[in-house]
Amino acid sequence: MNDVDQILNALRDAGENGLRIGELADRLGIANETITTMIETLMSEERVMQKQETKEEKYTIKSPVADDAEPTSLSDMDGCPCFHCLKIGRCGVRQPDSPVTCNEIEEWLGTDLVITI
Repeated sequence: MNDVDQILNALRDAGENGLRIGELADRLGIANETITTMIETLMSEERVMQKQETKEEKYTIKSPVADDAEPTSLSDMDGCPCFHCLKIGRCGVRQPDSPVTCNEIEEWLGTDLVITI
């Protein structure tokens, strides 16, 4: 099994929690620099995505989009609280007002909010 397959398998095993570069290096015995280069390649191929955490980035397997998925449109965003939020100008990841911690968007989605970047 090559290094890329080992990385993908480790990320698959980690599930939605993802793994940091250092965690991958420790598990696989591959140098951080090598893993970083491979992760960048996998991200450019859209096989892996970065999951933003408070201090360090984690990486997860990118879920494939099903070919039979229904097309989306702007009407799917009907009722999104972001469109009328007074805090939108200062809302963002790692900000005091963030989609990650927003109760209104969590309620609108009807589930626990997980935002990946």
